[in-house]
Amino acid sequence: MLDFVLFGLSAFIAQILTNLDNLAALLALSLVSGAKRAVFGFLLAQGVVISAALLLALGVEDVVPHWAGYLGLIPLSLGILALIRQRRGTETETHANLDTGASVIMVTLLFISLSMDTFAVLAPLLADSAPTFRTAGVIGAVLAALGLATVALLGAKAPFMSGTLARRLERLVPYVMICAGLYILSNSWTDAI
Repeated sequence: MLDFVLFGLSAFIAQILTNLDNLAALLALSLVSGAKRAVFGFLLAQGVVISAALLLALGVEDVVPHWAGYLGLIPLSLGILALIRQRRGTETETHANLDTGASVIMVTLLFISLSMDTFAVLAPLLADSAPTFRTAGVIGAVLAALGLATVALLGAKAPFMSGTLARRLERLVPYVMICAGLYILSNSWTDAI
């Protein structure tokens, strides 16, 4: 039981840390487009990303069961590239640029585009897991998305929440991606046996 809780917690933490840029955009959009519309679009986007990661995980299991762990190369590579960009200072700032009356569809598309790092970590993590662990991972990711939405709803009204805090924490994202990639790759050797 503790194994499932810890795996769900790891998916929860990965979801939180790879969505810090989304949190900054969500807080900004809450002020511009309204909190309910922005949060609903964010949750819809996270539902799409988590579902796509799960579908990919299920599909990879059927097509290449012993090679699923090598999907860990994706978050590992992206994490190393992000770390190199971060060290060089060439990371470009991406800000939400939507009109005041942006529709939920536009908000959702914005958050889907900002969630590729989440997908790159979550899909291999789920693909290289047993079905029961996969369920724990999905539950952890969903709870993280709900937690971020709650923080955004509260943060839209709180003066201490700003994009500065999210940008500082966002510096951890490359390390999370590298660790997730290494974990998935190290676990792939046990799957081949």
